[in-house]
Amino acid sequence: MIELQFDAKEIRRILGPLHGFPKQVDKAVRSAIRRAAPAMAKEVGGQIKGHSFLQGGAIRAAITKPLYHAEGTGLSAEFRVASKPLAMDRFRLLPRKVTARKRVRSTNWQVTGYQIGPNEPVRTVKAHGDKSKGFVVRRDGKLYLMQRSGKHINRVFGYAVQYFAAFGVTHRAAEARAREMFEKRLEHEVHYQLSKLA
Repeated sequence: MIELQFDAKEIRRILGPLHGFPKQVDKAVRSAIRRAAPAMAKEVGGQIKGHSFLQGGAIRAAITKPLYHAEGTGLSAEFRVASKPLAMDRFRLLPRKVTARKRVRSTNWQVTGYQIGPNEPVRTVKAHGDKSKGFVVRRDGKLYLMQRSGKHINRVFGYAVQYFAAFGVTHRAAEARAREMFEKRLEHEVHYQLSKLA
């Protein structure tokens, strides 16, 4: 969960012209934060895309719509980033080709790796227990990272979208963008409320 909180006491400079009009202050703050929260969610999505090889559709599907809560003089907005573990072939496969070659013993198949993001190391699916090392097959024109477990062949799953949302750089960038949007929108709302009072 990523939460964005503002307290009216911290933004008195912007709200100064509405001093003595508590109802208008409340309306201005609520409207501003309702604009800032979606901007924050969009920034989180952009940061995740910048730090991973995920497609935009998988990222957008994992980000919920903002929920708003009012308490005293404060108003908060929160949204969640959550997905099920994703198939590792949704990231970058190395090499990006079929490694499960016919008429070649599986022990001689080329080692298959995957990379979840541009600054992340290349990892491999190692054999352990009754599970084989990872290998790539092609089905319906698409490449899939698979692993044999006993008599079954299964797709390899691992990281979820929220793994990338937890990065400190993602939080910092999203919060900075949301605060910038909030302050700009709040100034606009203050002028709007003043025009209605005139």
